Amino acid sequence: MEIAQHPMFVLALQDGRAVLVKQATNCTPSCQNGGTCVSPNNCSCDTTKWSGTVCTTPVCSFNCSNGGTCGPTPQTCNCTSQWSGTDCTTPVCSPTCQNQGTCVAPNNCSCPIGYNGSICQSRTIASFLEIIQNELFYVFSAICLIACNHGGSCVAPNECNCTTSWAGLLCDMPRCNPSCQNGGVCIAPSTCVCDNTSWTGSICLTPICSITCMNGGTCVGPNICQCVKGYTGDRCQQPLCNPINYDDTIGYLAPNATCQNGGTCISPYNCSCTSSWSGTYCQTPICSPVCINDGNCTAPNVCTCNTTQWNGSLCEIPVCNPSCLNNGNCTAPGVCTCDTSQWNGTICETPVCTPTCENNGNCTSPGVCTCDTSQWNGTRCETPVCTPTCQNSGNCTSPGVCTCDTSQWNGTRCETPVCSSPCQNNGNCTSPGVCTCDTTQWNGTTCETPVCTPACQNNGSCASPGVCTCDTSQWNGTRCETPVCTPTCQNSGNCTSPGVCTCDASQWNGTRCETPVCSTPCLNSGNCTSPGVCTCPTGWTGLDCNTCMYSNFYDKI
Repeated sequence: MEIAQHPMFVLALQDGRAVLVKQATNCTPSCQNGGTCVSPNNCSCDTTKWSGTVCTTPVCSFNCSNGGTCGPTPQTCNCTSQWSGTDCTTPVCSPTCQNQGTCVAPNNCSCPIGYNGSICQSRTIASFLEIIQNELFYVFSAICLIACNHGGSCVAPNECNCTTSWAGLLCDMPRCNPSCQNGGVCIAPSTCVCDNTSWTGSICLTPICSITCMNGGTCVGPNICQCVKGYTGDRCQQPLCNPINYDDTIGYLAPNATCQNGGTCISPYNCSCTSSWSGTYCQTPICSPVCINDGNCTAPNVCTCNTTQWNGSLCEIPVCNPSCLNNGNCTAPGVCTCDTSQWNGTICETPVCTPTCENNGNCTSPGVCTCDTSQWNGTRCETPVCTPTCQNSGNCTSPGVCTCDTSQWNGTRCETPVCSSPCQNNGNCTSPGVCTCDTTQWNGTTCETPVCTPACQNNGSCASPGVCTCDTSQWNGTRCETPVCTPTCQNSGNCTSPGVCTCDASQWNGTRCETPVCSTPCLNSGNCTSPGVCTCPTGWTGLDCNTCMYSNFYDKI
């Protein structure tokens, strides 16, 4: 009959005794890879090789690099296709490097002198030696470790002689003759690519005016019209406002353009402008305050900024692209000033954890570390994890390792009690310093004291379970319950206490019941020789020797 339960033991009554019986543990699913089911659904794994609920997650004592993952077996990394080696730090070149080339990065071969190509498959030194005029002279081809391009020839070590259409160390730069003008780029022999908003033509010499010059005007520069006499304006669309011709002899020169933007021509080349414009013809807008950071005033109080770096009405606001994150401030073009107590990085994208995360923990938001919870916990991943947890006040000092108070507990999870004095006679240490004994046979703090049931009597000692050692000079018997009389009691006398015989007083007397009793005393020196029997001296007879055998003899005399 079960009377109490425990995760690993059950207390049961057997034959009137309370005994601890170990229960069968059950883990579902079952523990794998040598793991031991130590309690229901609780596996104890070999933590040097496996982890996880049922010991199926392989363990690597080193980091798998370059995207590699631990597995499928312990201490083995599963690397990506570009890396190999125990910890995925050896690059892979496919196909492999030839001619003793070295793979220095994924699909990147470093070739020895004399070879080149993606896998060092090409020789750069002539494969044969030419004999000149039957003499022992040899001509070596010049060595260019990287081949000359576009028909160029190697004329000296690492020196190419290019055709007229190409230039550069390796003949890989096209030539345009004549050269491209006004910022044009030579992209192929005699082919220029122009800034098509400002210039055109075979060598970018022809200016472009996006608005056609009118009234016979000529485009003489990008968006610059040269007007014929009598017209002005950015596209020669305006006739001169003042057609008066001044006499050259008096030092005046007729104005060649009208005053713009509401300005008034008050004398040749002298316009009176409104408060929003300035310049010879009031063509220059005024911005007050002035534009800063190389901003251009393109209309009254309108600044046009280099929007890749500055913004704002005066170009006073720096631009950061991409923009600063997490409340970071753009304090200069492309420069974010972060709240360094919480964020870092070029655009304040990297969270800050102070103190830093430990044990490979990741700082995923300010002050928040994300840990490998199978091994570490705590705000900084500083607290090791033991699964199952350490019992009986044991401390988890490293992942999966419990440090116990070894004076009281032992075992991988401090689950095993310690008895400093070992339990004897099959006793079980069931709690620190406490032995549980088979109390039908043993007792004491370490089950060292034998049990005798019933107990030994009369100062007898229990020498072993059920065996009493008696003071045999006084007592005997399995429990020292029988008194000893030495010499033994005679004539059916009973030894009723050590050395004391109890006699049938009607027949015997004496310390050992050795003296017969005659109820009528023997007379005339007769001796009581057996119960009720007198042995008479010569001349006497009778039951008590009181009859003289010779009484008639005297009478006859």
